[in-house]
Amino acid sequence: MLNELMTAHSQKVYLLAYSFVKDRGMAEDISQEVFIKCYRHMDKYRGEASVTSWIYRITVNTSKDFLRKNKVVNLIYPRQFFENKLDSESSEEIFMKQNRKDQLLRIIFRLPIKYREILVLYYFHEQKIDEIAVSLNINSNTVRTRLARGRDKLKQKITSFEGE
Repeated sequence: MLNELMTAHSQKVYLLAYSFVKDRGMAEDISQEVFIKCYRHMDKYRGEASVTSWIYRITVNTSKDFLRKNKVVNLIYPRQFFENKLDSESSEEIFMKQNRKDQLLRIIFRLPIKYREILVLYYFHEQKIDEIAVSLNINSNTVRTRLARGRDKLKQKITSFEGE
């Protein structure tokens, strides 16, 4: 069972943890801790939410605990967060697209964590609002509000970034 969980969710758990700490090594440590907690507490999984939501909730809580305990400073952004999709595009087009994605990711990581975590779960992990609510242990209306405010803040930052 644990091997199946790790195979199915390890990359997403890592990326979610990375969205909090922005450091590869720390995200790997958090990911390992998450799966240790899953193993230890499998008997406590009640099946009220999907396994994915349960694992994300553990990841979010573990990441927040890690930040609190270690007072982690936001570090660098991940270039590997987005993968290049090689079509028939020229090298220049691929570079420009990747550059825009990198800029967007840098802007997202400058947002307050309560908006960043919602945006990451919604757009990068493609979770629905109710799933995010379960993962973060908050009301779904709070998720909707933070998603809307996060989008607004992102739009403001993009607009001010493009104006520079």
